Amino acid sequence: MTPDQIVLATDFSPASSAALSIAGRFAHIFKAKVLVVHVFQYVARHQYQVPVGWMIECIRRDVQHRMNETRKVLADSGVETEGRMIEDGFPSLEILNALQTCKNPLLAMGTHAIGGMDRFVLGSTAEEVLRQASCPVITVGPHVTSEEGSDPNFHKVLYATDFSDASLAAAPFAAMLRKSSSASLRVLHVSADPDFVGTSEDQSFDPVRKALDSNGPESTGHAAEYVTLHGKDVSQAITNEAERYPADLLVLGVHRASAYASHLAPKIAFQVIAAAPCAVVTISS
Repeated sequence: MTPDQIVLATDFSPASSAALSIAGRFAHIFKAKVLVVHVFQYVARHQYQVPVGWMIECIRRDVQHRMNETRKVLADSGVETEGRMIEDGFPSLEILNALQTCKNPLLAMGTHAIGGMDRFVLGSTAEEVLRQASCPVITVGPHVTSEEGSDPNFHKVLYATDFSDASLAAAPFAAMLRKSSSASLRVLHVSADPDFVGTSEDQSFDPVRKALDSNGPESTGHAAEYVTLHGKDVSQAITNEAERYPADLLVLGVHRASAYASHLAPKIAFQVIAAAPCAVVTISS
């Protein structure tokens, strides 16, 4: 599961700026190259009364400048980069196509998550990519700030699980990240059953321990910590724990949902991304 290339999908917005910082940190941890991808959508499709070619060319030059600046930030920190500006197309589809050209990618992207009355909207591009990407996806929500510093490692990783096969699929990635960056790992389970104790000795966590061990024995000098919270609002409980820990990375294993299903009701992963104080890694099954 070790990524050999980080794909940074960017529209050069403030959310993408925070994603740039996270992508750089992962590139250092895994000694991976970063592919910066931008989908350029300013293509004239209509017959305007006045020429617009010069305007589009000005926008293109500005985007190319931003692309160069983004790559320079990474290069200055010692990360090898490649830029790819895709002319026209649907951003989600072009991002997914770009992932197909990589052997073992990890995708990083920022999103403007907007709170609605009955659901959270991550934006059509982020939702579409999250539903279809087969690789781990790092989504940087609106409450995550860009962190500049010399230490690229993650120090506190929070891994949330409901013991389902989908959530357990993310355990090896959490374990790998703990080894690669010498991070502390806290395993969180949120239970609606008030009688569920769920201590670290409880057998309920055995599938998690087994999944974590699938990445090899621990080598960080400290064992994973197991925490159980009670409540029906799972996403709020995860977000609260991420703030209290405080986590600098959150790992979730998620079910891959259809477009119809994901729009029926808010999905827990979408809610967490929208409110999380740190970047969220999702791994779909």
